[in-house]
Amino acid sequence: MERRREILVGAVVVLGIAVGVIGTIWLKGGWGSNQVALRTASTSVGQLVAGASVKFRGVAVGRVEAVTVVPNGEAVMVDMTVRPDLAIPADAAVVIAPESFFGDWQAEITTREEYGSLTFYEHAEEGVLAGAVLPDFSRLTATADEIARRLTVMSDRFELAFTEETALNLRHLIDNLGLISDDLTTMIAQQAARFDELAVGVGESAREFTAAARVARTTIERVDGLLVGANVGTILGDAGESMENLKTLTGDMRVAMAEMRTAAQQGAATMTRLEALLASAESGQGLLGRLLGDQELADGTAAAMKNLNQLLADIKENPTRYLSFSIF
Repeated sequence: MERRREILVGAVVVLGIAVGVIGTIWLKGGWGSNQVALRTASTSVGQLVAGASVKFRGVAVGRVEAVTVVPNGEAVMVDMTVRPDLAIPADAAVVIAPESFFGDWQAEITTREEYGSLTFYEHAEEGVLAGAVLPDFSRLTATADEIARRLTVMSDRFELAFTEETALNLRHLIDNLGLISDDLTTMIAQQAARFDELAVGVGESAREFTAAARVARTTIERVDGLLVGANVGTILGDAGESMENLKTLTGDMRVAMAEMRTAAQQGAATMTRLEALLASAESGQGLLGRLLGDQELADGTAAAMKNLNQLLADIKENPTRYLSFSIF
């Protein structure tokens, strides 16, 4: 009974191992009789080893058979087998990259356009796909650590240089630059306005100069026509006669100015006498002074003048009452 149980357990173990081997071989692409061989070359393959997965658009389509260095040592040749029904693109290339965080690598069949930033290695042998390798996570981590250290140094230096006082100075500088910019804008606007005014003035001056030039040209043409059509001697004689008349007129004006000067002197003497008369009247001297100073005399004089005016009026109305004429 126990022996039969041991035989049964051993058969189950052997069957499980067989199923595992057969399943693994089947998952890896079969027994290899109907697989298609591919080759690619790259300057480096990272940690890619035989048995690694070959993928196309994220799907496992084969496995890596061998990884060898080419004879001249300038590249690494990778032999692969893939499914026979795989349609490989015309511009196919192979990118060797980490498959997971646990150190597994893969060979991915892709196109050059999809990884345009990578530099693919072109092998001279015909039928070998161009290959390129992506850095593994350890290199990326080391590079990131180096970048972080450099950023830390730069941050320390920046913190050392950029103090609070520097920030305030920088703020003042920015404010001053803003004020300078505003002043420059205002000045440019003012200068532009002045240039516009200057341009308008220049245009008006040019127009006035052109008009003056036309008038001068017309005048010259008229003078030229006059000189051509007239007798120059007659014109000069008339000019001489005009000068004599002007000289005579100047003499007459001199005589008139002398007479005017004499009249002015006489007027000044009269004004002097009138001022003296007014002064004597104001002081009460003379008849006019007494009239101005004595109210009764002034009233009597006014009454006498009134009676005289009435008498003259009556004489005009009734002359026969006062005057009689007899011829015989």
